[in-house]
Amino acid sequence: MAGRPDPLLRIPHLYHFTDVRNLACIKRLEGLYSAARLKEMRQGFHAGGDGDSLALDIRSGMDRFVHLCFALRHPMEVFIKARDPEANLFYLEIDRAILYQPGVQFSTGVGYAHGVETVSIEEARDRELIDYQVLYTFMPWGDPEVRPRRRAAELCEILVPDYVPMLFFRNFPNG
Repeated sequence: MAGRPDPLLRIPHLYHFTDVRNLACIKRLEGLYSAARLKEMRQGFHAGGDGDSLALDIRSGMDRFVHLCFALRHPMEVFIKARDPEANLFYLEIDRAILYQPGVQFSTGVGYAHGVETVSIEEARDRELIDYQVLYTFMPWGDPEVRPRRRAAELCEILVPDYVPMLFFRNFPNG
């Protein structure tokens, strides 16, 4: 990588989507906590996943991370709204500086899914696992070769151990 710009700088920001009913708790706790930490702290929250996905997160250890995504309108949003019609999702914009915090990982899909690889963010960068082209340049989304690449990239996750402090938030609503 010597002499080349850090490709992670191509990521303008990341997102964490949550139900607006969680915003007061996030503000009170001054950041986003992993599901495991919230449970340890005896803090209730409106989970994005259903019981099965939460159990899979626990079994795979993914409940110990705050999950971030690359794009607005995450593919899982449809399932959340179908399961809970009262869900009103808000996308928190997270500064890309979070990528340089200790222990941050990259997952090639939903973290608990079969066949998904989880590696350090440094390894993801070095192995060029992040599809910057499909995420950050205009491409014909209707093209049958581009569409699956885009969906795959949208399902990738940035995993932050335990906690994302509010100082990384770029759009927390007032009030």
